[in-house]
Amino acid sequence: MSTMIETKDLTFAYPSAEGERSTLALDGVSLSIEKGSFVVILGHNGSGKSTLAKMFNAVLLPSGGTVYVDGMDTGNEELLLEIRRRVGMVFQNPDNQIVANVVEEDVAFAPENLGVPSAEIRVRVDRALAAVGMEQFVQHAPHLLSGGQKQRIAIAGVLAMKPKCIVLDEATAMLDPIGRSEVLSTIERLHKQDGITVVLITHHMNEAENADRVIVMNDGRLAMDGTPREVFSRKAELEKLGLTVPDTVLLLDSLRQGGMDVPLDAVTVDECVDAIMKNF
Repeated sequence: MSTMIETKDLTFAYPSAEGERSTLALDGVSLSIEKGSFVVILGHNGSGKSTLAKMFNAVLLPSGGTVYVDGMDTGNEELLLEIRRRVGMVFQNPDNQIVANVVEEDVAFAPENLGVPSAEIRVRVDRALAAVGMEQFVQHAPHLLSGGQKQRIAIAGVLAMKPKCIVLDEATAMLDPIGRSEVLSTIERLHKQDGITVVLITHHMNEAENADRVIVMNDGRLAMDGTPREVFSRKAELEKLGLTVPDTVLLLDSLRQGGMDVPLDAVTVDECVDAIMKNF
């Protein structure tokens, strides 16, 4: 697999008030994200995960080190438009991303600003809405939709730019369980069917169950990096970082403490059931 995003010795410090020390949000982060992968980045508030996400399409630029997107240096101002075409961002509050009074106009906004011809925009809008299961809402007013539906419209707006990668920065944080399920199903389908690289920033552990890879941030550094099974089996270490584990792993850990011989690396519900049933 080729590399979609790479960071080398990445640091970033937020500016501070005069006379105060700047806040170091990222401290020497080096990682690579492969094309076509589904990566979840976890961490407590202030761990640096959202700052890292904003580096991936040059919303923020490094204080030190480098970020490469599909081989392009985000520090090169001449490449910023092309970088943002390659990596689309979906943020926490869908209301902040809605710019039009009709769904199809909202989805068309980005390609229109990129100078895409009208006929091509029509095709892109239709395909993007179909990809997120919202084609029946083409003439609806976005502000009348549910939170999950609004976030799917936001994803459609990103898809209309034909990105190679989508970064979702806490995109499910403000949604109820139904809305979160809608958004997760959408991005998992886009990943599997269209091969889009997905980077999901979240604090919901269960959202990482089906990822290819889980990265844990702590105090601006990489704390863990591995498959969901590898990371979530390290329950005690995660708890020291102020994090929990999926409900399945919590159940298995309780059963282990009660004397049942079950593994901690059965992350999904089906795996958890199979692990328990082997004891009967």
